[in-house]
Amino acid sequence: MNLNMSSFKIKLTKDFLILNALIAVIYIALELYYHNLISVTYNYMGFKADFNLSKYIITKVVFLSLLAASYTIYSRNKFLYSIYLLLIFFFYIPNAILFSMGNMHIGPFVSNVFFVSVFLITPYISFPIPQVSIPTQYKGTALIALSILLLIPIIATFKLNVNLNTLLLSEIYSTREMFSEKLNGYLAYLYHFEAKTIIPVALVFFMIHKKPMLIGLFVLILLYLFVISGNKLVYFTPMIVIFFYYIGKDYISKISYFFLIAIIVFALFPIIDHFIGAPKPILSGTFINRFFFIPALLTQFYFDFFDGRPFYFAETHFFNQFVKSPYDMRVGFLITKVYWGAPTAFANNGIVSDGFMNLGYWGVALFSGIFALLFSFFNSLKLHIGYYGIFFSYIYIILSAPLLTCIITGGILPFILIALTILNNKKVS
Repeated sequence: MNLNMSSFKIKLTKDFLILNALIAVIYIALELYYHNLISVTYNYMGFKADFNLSKYIITKVVFLSLLAASYTIYSRNKFLYSIYLLLIFFFYIPNAILFSMGNMHIGPFVSNVFFVSVFLITPYISFPIPQVSIPTQYKGTALIALSILLLIPIIATFKLNVNLNTLLLSEIYSTREMFSEKLNGYLAYLYHFEAKTIIPVALVFFMIHKKPMLIGLFVLILLYLFVISGNKLVYFTPMIVIFFYYIGKDYISKISYFFLIAIIVFALFPIIDHFIGAPKPILSGTFINRFFFIPALLTQFYFDFFDGRPFYFAETHFFNQFVKSPYDMRVGFLITKVYWGAPTAFANNGIVSDGFMNLGYWGVALFSGIFALLFSFFNSLKLHIGYYGIFFSYIYIILSAPLLTCIITGGILPFILIALTILNNKKVS
């Protein structure tokens, strides 16, 4: 018995060390991307090649400290540990690279370190889950009915007049322009609820229950929602959901496979771009820059612009009844106008920059705490592991959208309601 327990502990330690090694390799790969590609090809956007040795050492010490501190969360809860690693992946590493290799401001770096660190409290928080459910045999029917009910107004508005070139990721911006002209009022909420939560959840639900016809139906619905909108996240959602459903038998193996594939993809992108021979790298530029470094750069812009002048939710419904915006355009357009000279582009701001924009560093602390509580609640739900792809999507949404937007139009609130009534494992006769 003692031998078996010893072997079990050794296995846990081995998994922990492997994951640390994988994310360290990813860190190095992204540094190489920044040095050789981002700061050279996209310097016009504001990326600098200004290496600072002392900042570089600081970022590495902090990185090792975050990994060392993660052993507690690893030993207590594998789901929360996997989310913690995604926060390092999407939030800490890109901001640390801009801080050290671009010699940028310390505020965004410290704030992202704080955001990631606060998540370490999540295993120690649990929520009582209400005893609410519907009979098991009606859960699938309820999901189908809800999906169709919300889809009807969308189809009535956009019909089947779709641009199939959008499926090939071409003519996306013209599709988005036409979509924005028709999307207003309650229809915007219905679309976001459907695309970001209800249809992805239904897809996973019927994969769990092995209903191939319904799986195919909900994949087609997601593709329809993409071709009418040009929203790339909607395009990748079925891929993310299916990937995390079938790859890996537990949370540790799922995140391990994801990091391993990310490393392989990072290595292949420059090779593929070389053979394509385009003036600018297509894969490296589109994916690496867009998913990692642009969110970090926009965070720098928001911190610089709102340093010492918090916004107090002046653009947020309800709050804007008490605080009026001092600007004649939305902040997202103002940021691109000031820093890029492009007032028609919109600068997304994620949870960290959103907190700073509205309440300064107090906002960073508040939003970090809310995010930690949110995932403690998700953990308390004890959902099927197949829904992991949904949580992955939410992490990326939170990287690029304000917190309140994520909760409402980002689909988190509908997900909570569906999870409490349909996705839980309680039996109701």
